[in-house]
Amino acid sequence: MNALKPAGKGVKLSFTDSIPVWAQTSIAQALEAEIVQGYKDKTFRPSASISRSELVVMIARAAGVDRAATALTGFADDSKIPAWAKRAIAAVKELGIVSGRNGNLFVKNETATRAEAVTIIMNLLQTKSKFE
Repeated sequence: MNALKPAGKGVKLSFTDSIPVWAQTSIAQALEAEIVQGYKDKTFRPSASISRSELVVMIARAAGVDRAATALTGFADDSKIPAWAKRAIAAVKELGIVSGRNGNLFVKNETATRAEAVTIIMNLLQTKSKFE
């Protein structure tokens, strides 16, 4: 959220789990911008690792891309990508924000590394600046 520089403090947090004080404003802003939603059990799970699928869905929301455009990602493991993430992954890949790992695999359930997250966020910022 710091990279996106949102205005305001965001919405009130109502998750059932504890959110660290240092993260509360960013999470509240991400909720307000509809970048994150939390889980169906009303938790946010701030200490959990995120999968590449979850990361790319958040990036697609931050980019404001049309996630209904196509359902084909072009990754070698396309058939293994969950339906809830496929359109976002396809849209973000098309913009050049995300790429696959070795063998053109998306590896949907692999944990997103910090290096991948930083690279994807930098690519998002470059893409957004082209449209502004």
